[in-house]
Amino acid sequence: MKYYESDEDLSGPILKVQEWIQEAEINSVALPHAMNISSINLEGKPSSRMVLLKRISNEGLVFFTDYEGHKGQQIIASPYVALTFWWAKTNKQIRIEGECSKVSKKESDDYFNSRPRGSQISASVSLQSSKLDSYESLEKRSREFEAEYSDKEIQRPSRWGGFLVKPKSIEFWIDQKNRLHRRELFTIDNTDWKMILLSP
Repeated sequence: MKYYESDEDLSGPILKVQEWIQEAEINSVALPHAMNISSINLEGKPSSRMVLLKRISNEGLVFFTDYEGHKGQQIIASPYVALTFWWAKTNKQIRIEGECSKVSKKESDDYFNSRPRGSQISASVSLQSSKLDSYESLEKRSREFEAEYSDKEIQRPSRWGGFLVKPKSIEFWIDQKNRLHRRELFTIDNTDWKMILLSP
């Protein structure tokens, strides 16, 4: 099953990220492309949640969300974020720190148009992180929207789109006996990646 798009010319630690995700997929990990993303609010308080990787390239990792939800607002205000992948079946972890920027409107449009219609409806009617009067009111809004657009193409809401995380550092962690875990830290200097080993 294909979970995300990837470029053919991946290299360095970005290629290794893809290889570890593929290893998790081979080992039948559920949602091997799921990653935790941590951002901070204007008060400097951290917030974490899971998102799905949708594209990987040498430039970075792309996920999609509502720009006006808590996550989107935090990232726009303070674009430095941290990502974590962890797979119990392979006993491996990846930690990534980097800066976020919005992807092009074309990429957001293309991905939105590729989504199942139900997902398009959800993105259109749900104002992410806003208070609901009741869950039933959201379901009602969804049914009404679906009826209104039954014979129409659904356009991407302008508040919904992708973020590119451009890594500044990538750490690979492998579980080892006696807790002597192997840690490789890659940091980028201009366009060159440098690697050092870290004590567990």
